[in-house]
Amino acid sequence: MTNNFDTAALIGATNATYDGLEKLLLSVDNSLWDKNPAENSWSTGQVMEHILKANSGLKNLLPENVSETDRAIDEKIPLMKSIFLDFSTKLDAPEFIIPTETIHDKQQQLDKLKAIKNDTLQLIDSLDLSKTCMGFELPVFGHLTRLEWINFSLFHAQRHTEQVRKIIAVIGN
Repeated sequence: MTNNFDTAALIGATNATYDGLEKLLLSVDNSLWDKNPAENSWSTGQVMEHILKANSGLKNLLPENVSETDRAIDEKIPLMKSIFLDFSTKLDAPEFIIPTETIHDKQQQLDKLKAIKNDTLQLIDSLDLSKTCMGFELPVFGHLTRLEWINFSLFHAQRHTEQVRKIIAVIGN
């Protein structure tokens, strides 16, 4: 079992992921924030709503209801990465994180994204990431370690950063 991981690299990946997404989002004109690139597609505001819904739960999930891990603490990371960073496949979001048809406030969403980044960095700094979170089972993957949850959130944000790039290519910025 490998229980070693590079904390500095995880902090670097967190900063790079969220800072890169923020920089891309800042390039989107406010008037285009809720413009859909095509029928049955999400706008930038909807993509952000989805990311915020999916990634904001870590600060509540990770500290509570954990157990010792009886496998490599990073065992599920390669599969998660291969699925989420394969941009050629469409993934269906669970109902509870599907975005709404509403007007989205760009600055409010950017502020929430910064809060998620800061929460994630604080979790990395303060928790034993080798513990398994028992409070929620991720479909396909089951129970994840804290380390796997953080990586999942980063892959999820990276996947949707690519989606925002594609939206910008269609609608302009």
